[in-house]
Amino acid sequence: MSWSFRILAASAVGLLVTGCDLIAQVGQDFQTPATVEVVGAFEGACVRLDALRDRAAVGNWTVCSAPFRFRLPVPDGPYTLDAQAGQDGLVYQEANVQVTLRRGQQVSLPLRRRTVQLEVTAPWLAADRPGLAEVWMKPEEVRGAATYADTPPSGLEGRVLVGREVIAEGRARLRSPTGRDVAVRVVQGEQSGMVRVSRIEADGRVVVP
Repeated sequence: MSWSFRILAASAVGLLVTGCDLIAQVGQDFQTPATVEVVGAFEGACVRLDALRDRAAVGNWTVCSAPFRFRLPVPDGPYTLDAQAGQDGLVYQEANVQVTLRRGQQVSLPLRRRTVQLEVTAPWLAADRPGLAEVWMKPEEVRGAATYADTPPSGLEGRVLVGREVIAEGRARLRSPTGRDVAVRVVQGEQSGMVRVSRIEADGRVVVP
């Protein structure tokens, strides 16, 4: 075999390998992106999905009609997925997971009801006596939150009890679902008070007059 023939053969093999690598890369680029389906969103919600990698945002997408399915055109690898379902700027449901995404993969992301922590107090509460702090919502604001079977007291007819905690040393710390027009009630002995909060969306403090 002549040296010129060997050189041509080696060049042909090199081109073949390069061509195969290129075809594999092109094939990979045209594969179906990873798909994430957010499940459990309430009717009428808009769902936003954020993808982060190494704590840096790589993309965000919003869908306002079911099914809440997202195609993520991102490279394979580990990601943090943040999903929020809300309406008119208020988040009612959320999810946060770490997952390794691959092209063609399908991921199901179930939502949970968003809750925040409230510190509830009243200026008339006696620090040395027990009591109860309660959170009452309109039925349309419950949106999957856990509820109690208590009958609403006077002034709170038609509402549902979604949070309750014992008062200790003049205050109570309890979890409340996010919502609008939320009634916070405090009871200690024969005395009670109530205040309506127009919007609960973050941890905070509520003072009942």
